[in-house]
Amino acid sequence: MHPLQQLMNPSSIAIYGASNNPMKMGSIQLANILETGYRGRVYPIHRSEETVMGLPAYRSIAEVGETVDLAQLVLPTEVVPEMLEECGEAGVRRAIIISGGFKEVPGELGVERERRIRDVAARYGIRFLGPNCVGIMNSLCSLNSTTIVEPPMGGSIAFASQSGAYTAMINPYLRAQGIRMCQTLSVGNEADLDLVNCLDYLRNVEEVKSIGLYVETIRRPREFITAARETARVKPIVAIYVGGTEAGSRSSLSHTGAISGPDELYDGLFRQAGVIRAEDLDHMFDLLWILSMQPPPAGRRMAVITNSGGPGSSLAYHLEKAGLEAPAFSARLRERLDAVTGPLTFTGNPIDLTFETNIFIFKQLLEMVYESGEVDGAFIYGIFGAPDFMVNLKKRFPDLQAMEDTWDQGYQSFLGELVAVSSAYAKPLVVMSFLGTHSSSIRSLVENGVPVYPSAVRSARAMRSLLDYVRIRQGISRE
Repeated sequence: MHPLQQLMNPSSIAIYGASNNPMKMGSIQLANILETGYRGRVYPIHRSEETVMGLPAYRSIAEVGETVDLAQLVLPTEVVPEMLEECGEAGVRRAIIISGGFKEVPGELGVERERRIRDVAARYGIRFLGPNCVGIMNSLCSLNSTTIVEPPMGGSIAFASQSGAYTAMINPYLRAQGIRMCQTLSVGNEADLDLVNCLDYLRNVEEVKSIGLYVETIRRPREFITAARETARVKPIVAIYVGGTEAGSRSSLSHTGAISGPDELYDGLFRQAGVIRAEDLDHMFDLLWILSMQPPPAGRRMAVITNSGGPGSSLAYHLEKAGLEAPAFSARLRERLDAVTGPLTFTGNPIDLTFETNIFIFKQLLEMVYESGEVDGAFIYGIFGAPDFMVNLKKRFPDLQAMEDTWDQGYQSFLGELVAVSSAYAKPLVVMSFLGTHSSSIRSLVENGVPVYPSAVRSARAMRSLLDYVRIRQGISRE
């Protein structure tokens, strides 16, 4: 069994550093474990408290009375080696060391402290994440040991990061986008388990469909390339690297003790490893989102279906800038499209419906362009439900409320059918919308596996990443 399999799926957890003081980091993390739905056994270890947050507290892990699967240590730096030794003597073989003050701090003292915990861990066969990390999240067992509440659980994206903040602080942003996560791993200084180990583990987690990495340094480049290429055979990897400038390298050294290299070196490393490089965190999650939900296109040909000229033109422009194509439709297909659309509609690709209140026509048009064989994927702009534009009308026409309720039932069915078209033809679909997930239209699309982006450039880059991953898999398979 891979060491991260048990670490990420423990049946019992001992937590050092939680108390009845709500301002302590360990207390925050224990509260998150208890309130997120974790169903395993939880044991607070505290030298003086009899209970912590209503749970019996133990003076040492040896008093628990069972061998605990995982210990999480949130303690002053100088006592971490001693407490890790206590864990080893009690049979604990997996740990997360949250505490900082190791090799990321200047001078030899931090380096020596990190060497001591490695020595203790090696003596007892303990495999651990950290130090200087924030914990883990695993939606498959409802475990959140980080400092941030309400992680957006339930998706098929995994994220391993050398920055703790990015595995936890980003939760509100992801939730607002409608992006759900399967697992997150904060690796910190990587004194033991590192990004290579994360790739080897996540490759075999069936529920994970795409993997994101935040990278400040690759400590084992040969092993990283091997692990990434093996992983990229079965699921895509997207990474951001921030150590490629003088300021970025200086920050990485003080953050996790990482020694970075130039951008060009990491560009080549990622290419060799079969990793898609993203520019920043929002770019990375844009790509991870579509890669985890949509099928790969057979080619570059894209349809654009819109009810407004500006967004349609923007999508056509940016998809071509991204290396995709918006080919003009054949006369035969245009004749079919003209037969079901109004006199103001342009059907040459983009299909511009102008102002069209019959929202249900989007499904029919999508079926036609997919069925034609002239496109490999599609973009849609213009998905609006009644609640999105009838707020003021209902104030003037009270009878509209009853109509809206009836109409919305049919509309939700339509959205499900629209998504089913993409699935039936195994062709990717991206929706562009300025509406957020407060809109029931957007929530329904996202919950049914269609990514929604607020701009044409983000939509196009996301679709392009599907082709990039096809190319990566083909390249690996040929070798």
